[in-house]
Amino acid sequence: MHKYNDHAEHHHSIADETLSGEHGTGRSVSLLSFVAVMAVIEVLDVVLTFRLHEFNKHGSLIMSLADDVSRIGNGLFLFFLIASLVVLYLSREKTPRFVLPMLTTYLAVASLNVLFNIATMFVEPLSQHQSQVNPLIDLLLVFSSVTLIFSLWYELIDITSSTQAIEFPNRGGEGEPPIRWFDYFIVSFYSNSTFGPTTESIKSRKVQFLMMVQVSLALMVLVVLVARIVKAS
Repeated sequence: MHKYNDHAEHHHSIADETLSGEHGTGRSVSLLSFVAVMAVIEVLDVVLTFRLHEFNKHGSLIMSLADDVSRIGNGLFLFFLIASLVVLYLSREKTPRFVLPMLTTYLAVASLNVLFNIATMFVEPLSQHQSQVNPLIDLLLVFSSVTLIFSLWYELIDITSSTQAIEFPNRGGEGEPPIRWFDYFIVSFYSNSTFGPTTESIKSRKVQFLMMVQVSLALMVLVVLVARIVKAS
């Protein structure tokens, strides 16, 4: 009887190890919303990959590498989707901490995939049949992907950090609206469009480094956009 109780307590402690904040905010990663954003990222990636192949018939080495990374990302997403459904069923809406390596791995591959897509658009020549509208559509797809990917990065780092990584004004305090994924999406959107946060205070060096990477990608997207519009004109 004593062994059974020890086993039950051990199982209970594992189940209670949720992927939540350690700095008093009480927030935890919503696996359902995380997977939903991942699904949108995958759709954007599939559409962009199809468009790059449609307008660039002679693929280069960079395009081949981008295809390989995209396939890895698609495979990881399918695996993670199935695993998430199982975890959601067993954990009853709680997100166990052991899913953190899966979340991190997927975001790393998705980030690398976006980088290769930007490099492909920069290197590959434009088709003669491509108008000025098509480069805008491609860059809009990349902009959306980067915004969504880094919003998940910011949320993951802020929640799992021992101290608050991003300080939101009028959010998360007593009597204030709770912090949601959309708040991290706003941070990521402004980092893409204005090359930095607006009213949020960045406390973590990890977030500062990621924001530096995101701003660099945004500048690359801007350069590619101008170059492709000039070539198409």
